[in-house]
Formats: sequence, structure tokens, C-alpha cells
Amino acid sequence: MEFIKAKYFAFFFMLVLLTSGFPLNANNDGDILPTADAAVKAPNNGNKIFFCENNPIKKQKYDRPGMEPQDYMASCKERTEGYSWGSRIYVLLWAPGFNADDKKIDFMGGDSTGGSGLIKINTRDGKSSLDDSSKCNLFVETGRDHGLFYGSIKLSGFSTEVNDAGVKNYGGNRCEGTGWGAVKSTLDDGALRAEAKQDGAITMSFQYDEHNTMFKTATHTWRISELNFDAEEYEMGDTAKVTIKDLDNLRYPFDKRTGYTIHIYSDSDQAGVNVDAYWKPNYRGTPQMHGDYPVKITFIDTDRRESTSNSITAAGGGSRVELKVVPGDNIYAEYFDRTLPAIAPDGKRYSTEDKLKISTIAKVVEVKSDPLQREIIQDNDDSHAKQFALTKYTSNGEYLISVWWDQWDWWTNQPAAQDDNSINISIVDGFTEKPVSNVSYKLDVSSDGNSIIENKMNYNDIDSVDVPLEDIDLIKIEFSDLDGVSEKLDFKFKIDAKN
Repeated sequence: MEFIKAKYFAFFFMLVLLTSGFPLNANNDGDILPTADAAVKAPNNGNKIFFCENNPIKKQKYDRPGMEPQDYMASCKERTEGYSWGSRIYVLLWAPGFNADDKKIDFMGGDSTGGSGLIKINTRDGKSSLDDSSKCNLFVETGRDHGLFYGSIKLSGFSTEVNDAGVKNYGGNRCEGTGWGAVKSTLDDGALRAEAKQDGAITMSFQYDEHNTMFKTATHTWRISELNFDAEEYEMGDTAKVTIKDLDNLRYPFDKRTGYTIHIYSDSDQAGVNVDAYWKPNYRGTPQMHGDYPVKITFIDTDRRESTSNSITAAGGGSRVELKVVPGDNIYAEYFDRTLPAIAPDGKRYSTEDKLKISTIAKVVEVKSDPLQREIIQDNDDSHAKQFALTKYTSNGEYLISVWWDQWDWWTNQPAAQDDNSINISIVDGFTEKPVSNVSYKLDVSSDGNSIIENKMNYNDIDSVDVPLEDIDLIKIEFSDLDGVSEKLDFKFKIDAKN
């Protein structure tokens, strides 16, 4: 085993200063950060463990020319809390002393003597070690002569029913591996897994020599699920969406096969329908850290056929329901959460055998009210002038955008054509209508196909943009790239040229 090469010192000191947030020689997860003297005394030399919520390595970028250790570290979204009992934690292990051969990819983690490192994991409910079998997937170097190693560890839950159909979670403690020489499947299968219940922590240990071991810990917990419609009101021609949000429903990362039953009904159809909701990836952030189970609902008249449901896995586009309603009905959704925290935010205690009914309500109306209705006083001698914001939801219901004008003709309900008119823009959370911040979007304002304004915006409060309206009959306002999503929303206004 060779000691760290000189070229890694400059990189590691820069890494510590920029990313660790610790002073040199401070304690960090059981590791003493390096000094010049320490470099020649032990194979530690600044070993560091990174826990990532996302996979920092794409297969097509693995062991590729031009990729350096810092490139993989920079793509890691570090997280040491908020995992659930079926989560995967991606691990980067900076251990340059284990870069045994600068001409090939090295593997490490399965040596119980400590000579090439030993990696283990422990939870309150289980443990596993990479020296359990010669078939274990070892940690693998990210590139030749990198000294940065990659693997993943998994929480495997425990054997208990998770839904109304009696499906059980898996559980189990073991190292991962499919057979002899299977170490390269680390990118697919991970390295170790251990059981986990309601709450607790998972600790990874790295024994880097006979007498020294370092540790890294992340916490996990169950939580109370959320169940929400994507709007408070719907008209008969709308398509509604109700979504379970619960990371605990994932029995393992990216589980698209386990359905969770939602009972959906209305005042006119008290029996309603039961439908199985399936996990659907949410690519805002890290998919494995979202537990979204959506169901789409269309409304049918009560004199038509019975309400129906069609449960389709997320890969097939999501489950759907047809529900009998009439305007004026409330519509209801109910779901039993069987993965409750040991201690809820209100202090109530739950066992692993408890379940809790989660409910939500929306309404079907003849005409939707404007949730952001605004009254704007234009000047002292026109105190009765009113303006109502035009509003639109994004297709996934995540955002509600509202647009209104400073100068507005309240008789014709049209913006006034004048030099100093401005559009005002409000963006709120589509589910709660609470304000949002730091949302990027592109604004295009045009008339008869000719661009007037084209700006990239970053929303933190109500935005106001001056728009010249003289000699314009019709104006179009288009929003795109909303928080990186390609969807476009447009608003069209007929201009009142009489002012």
C-alpha cells in the first residue's frame, strides 16, 4: 500500500477549504483533517466520506478521460438526514492512500485485516459488512489514479405490511453482489444493505488500517403522508389530480410496482371508487427523495354510467378515475398511511402497527372563483376601477401564475393603451397558494408575432414589467422555462385603445 502522492495534497487542501467548512485539524466524522506531518505517518491522509442523496456518477461518465475526482464530488448533493426506510445513499469515499495502481481501476472495502480497507454499515435493526462474502460488490475507484471511490448503501426496511393489499416490505441484511467477479455492478446494485424501522440512523464505518476507523452517519424516519388535490375548485370539464406524497411508500429506491389505494367519492356518488396510485418520478430535485403517487380524475354526469377507475403503473402514465358529480358537490379522497413516525410533530406516538386515515376535499362548481382576485385603485377620481388577474396553473399543478395590469378599463375589462402601462406577475404554489421565491422563468411579450419584450426573470416577489401599448390591438404574454420546465403558458389581451 502506497502513501498519498504529492499531487493530491494541493487538491485536498483546496477541497477542505472550499467544501468541508471545518478548520484544519478539526474533528470530522471521526477523521482528523491532514497536516503536513500527518501525510507521512498514516494511510489516512485526509480520508473523507460523502453521503449523497443523488447518484453523482453517470455510467457514460465513469472512468472517462477529463473527469477528475473533484468533478464527481461537485455533483454530489450531500445529505445526512431525511432518508426513509427504503432509501439508497450514494457514497463517495476520498481515500487516496488506497490508490494502489495509477494505471488501473482499484477496488476496496472488503479486507477484514484493514490492509485494503474494510467497510461496514450498522443501523438500530441490522448490519452488514463487505467482508461477509467474496461475492460482495466492493467500492470502486471513479477513475484511474483518482483515489476517490464509489459505492452505495441501502436501507432495506423490515418485513411489515405497507398497503391495503397486504404487500410486505423486504428487509434483510447482506452485502450486494450477483456472483464471482461482480464488483463492477456496484453502479447498479450497490454495496451493502441493512434493515431499518420507523426511525434511527445508518452509520458507515471505514477501517483504513489495523487500528483506525472513521465513521459517517445519516438519519432516517417515517413521516405522516400528505394527500392533496391540485386545486380547491373544479369545473365539470376540468381534469383534477390528487396526489399522495410520502417517501416512506417506496419499499426500495424507484419502486414503481407497489400500489396504494385511494378512495375517491363525491356528494352525488357516496360509494365512489377505489384506485391504486403508483409512484411517478418527480424530476424536480432528486427522484428517489420524492414519494409522489398521482391519480387523475375526470368528472361525468350522474345520469351517465357508473364511476370507474383504471389503475395503471407510473410507467404507463398514471392511474385515472371517472367520478360522477354535479356542480355544487364536494369531492373527497381518503388514504390510510401505514408508515407513521414514532413521534409525530404534534407529539403523538405511533407504533409500526398503527395506521392513520389521511383525507382531503375539493369542490365542483359552475364557475371557478378567482383565488387571487385583486382590487386596484388607479387614481383618486376613479376609485371604482377594478382589475381581476387572469390566472393559469402549470399542467402538473405545481405553480399558479397570475397576470394583471396597472392601467385597466373596468368597463371593457381590457388593459389601457398608454405609455406607462405595466404588467404585474404573481407566482404562487399551485397546491397551497402560498408565495414562492427564487423561481426562474422566461418572459416573452409579443404583438402580431413581433417580439416586444424577451427577458429571463427570477421571481422573488411580484414582478412588474413596463409594456408600451400604443398602436397595439392584441398582445400575447408567454411564460416558458418555468424553473427549467419546457412547458409554456400564455395569456392574451385585447387592448382598449380608447384611453
